[in-house]
Amino acid sequence: MSGHGPSVKVKPGFIITIIILVFALSLYGFHHHLGEQFNVWGAIYATICFFLMHHVSPIPEDAPILIAQYLAALLLGLGVMNLVWEYFYKGYILNKIKFQYKNHVVIFNLNVIGRKICHDLLSKGYKVVVVEVDSDNHHVEDVKKRGGIVLKSSSRDPKTLEDCGLINAKTCILAGDNDSKNIELAKRITAFTIQHKNYVEDKSLKIIINVSSESNVSLMKDYFDIHNQDEHYDLETINLPEITAKHIFDQFPPHQYINIEKDEEQAIAIIGYNATAHQFLLENLILSHYPNLQNLKVYLVDKDAETHFADFTFKHPYYHDYLEIIPVKLLNETFFANFAWSKKHIEQLSQVKIAYLFGNDDAELMNTAANFRQFLYSQTLSVSQVPLVICMPENDGIIDLLNTQNNQRENVSTVFQKSLNIHQVKTFTDTCNSNTIEQNELNDSLARIINYFYSIKYEFAGILSKEFGVSNAENVVKTLETELLQLPIKKTSITENEIDKHVIGILVDQLNIPSFKLNKHLSIDKRWNALNHRKKDSNRFAARNISVKITSMKNIGCWPLSYENIKLYYPKLASMEHKRWMAEKMVFNFKYGSFGEDKSQKQLLKEVLKIHDQLIPYERLTAIEKEKDLNLFMLLILLHAVKPNHA
Repeated sequence: MSGHGPSVKVKPGFIITIIILVFALSLYGFHHHLGEQFNVWGAIYATICFFLMHHVSPIPEDAPILIAQYLAALLLGLGVMNLVWEYFYKGYILNKIKFQYKNHVVIFNLNVIGRKICHDLLSKGYKVVVVEVDSDNHHVEDVKKRGGIVLKSSSRDPKTLEDCGLINAKTCILAGDNDSKNIELAKRITAFTIQHKNYVEDKSLKIIINVSSESNVSLMKDYFDIHNQDEHYDLETINLPEITAKHIFDQFPPHQYINIEKDEEQAIAIIGYNATAHQFLLENLILSHYPNLQNLKVYLVDKDAETHFADFTFKHPYYHDYLEIIPVKLLNETFFANFAWSKKHIEQLSQVKIAYLFGNDDAELMNTAANFRQFLYSQTLSVSQVPLVICMPENDGIIDLLNTQNNQRENVSTVFQKSLNIHQVKTFTDTCNSNTIEQNELNDSLARIINYFYSIKYEFAGILSKEFGVSNAENVVKTLETELLQLPIKKTSITENEIDKHVIGILVDQLNIPSFKLNKHLSIDKRWNALNHRKKDSNRFAARNISVKITSMKNIGCWPLSYENIKLYYPKLASMEHKRWMAEKMVFNFKYGSFGEDKSQKQLLKEVLKIHDQLIPYERLTAIEKEKDLNLFMLLILLHAVKPNHA
């Protein structure tokens, strides 16, 4: 029989207990045996020698010899400690995680994404455990100095998931650079979570996985958890181009700089093209829609503009229903336009309301921004009228170097921002941070409330009837809907928690059902956790579109925000939300198709095959379907009053 038998594992507590017993019995024995000759220091030294299988006299010859003996023992002890320290230290760390860490964050891999997120979380007081397979990673010590715990262990080791405290963790981030390894790890973590989590009482574990391939992202969002039957985990993806494009849109949304109501060209420019620029076009395709339904005009400026335009058209052939994209070939990198470009292109680009710059090199992008500002000045005689937003890839550190040469008031980035209206968005620093965990707390809260309102309106009656035997469920739902819409009239500042308690409180009063039973089916968290990934994304897009709607309503005179004004202006607003919704579904790769009478087949068509019967013009919708779009505008008053739960 080949191989070795299983190793014997001795717990540190057992070893410490034996050591204490050795000293206690030895000192007692020496004291009893020596009587008046007993010397405690000599007895201790003699006991230490027991561990070396060596017996010495417990009676010291003189003080110098005793000191020398102790120094020798100390040196030997340090050597032994050096050999076993890592073992004891690991035991201490594992027990610290087990007994002191709860609702913490676990990060796999200290690459640039994992490191940026880890540093930001630690700076904000989060408890973080990092699992790093590379023992030579020089960032490990930096994380420890900042207060994080690092376990040098293979993510494939089944015990690692237990050691890092995943059972008690709130969030797990798989930051590695390899899609297949991250996906495999996600598979093992979800299986571990299903096996260990008490999913009745515990909140779901948020699993955030870094996926670089756009195709992998789509597949995971579409099919990883189609029906989300396992509410005890919530899987989300990090795709750097996607989250960077979202950050740029949310920080510098086009609707803040354009006004479709004005009788002039309302256009933006995208200069340069990469994966982030592609995602930014999709952001505008989904979110940039306005009351009079004019499509946003986008000038796509690049030396290979026609090629990139053809690639985008190939992937999204429906784009022209939602955006007007005009490719403009960049003939030189300095925007030397007086002779190289036609007068038409010069005038078009000089009139854009905001320009976004994308590329793969920091220094090149800064030079491009300065050159484009020169071009704009030559056409408009303004040094700062049109804002420029640079998406910095953070690839060479040149900007950080330039900024450190001057104080904060005079550094390059500050001068560009304040004097030239040129802003920077850093690909890693501005996106790979605690917002990855919090997912913009207010926006996610708004998304959950939107879902909750529609769940009340279209799902609660069935749940109340099925789970609690409520016979007048339809009347109860109407009361809930009315009370929810009236809430901002009673309170000017509302949180998600207050909405949750308010709805459950009404149900307790009307139905005399304990709140803990209602919460198992009807709380905001329960209704949110029941959604699959795509439906959560859909609610997040609806939440992120709120500022577009409110700005548009102000522009057409629908202000102040009131139910009366919304109903008055709704004919002009009516198709705005439906167009946005259709664009979102098209980006999610839905296609039009009718449904039969078979409800199970309808579910299959919508959730798996991605067929939808409402991808039609607004005018062809039924009255019930049109009401869903009106509901979102009526809900704006409540959403406008919502504040973060911690505010």
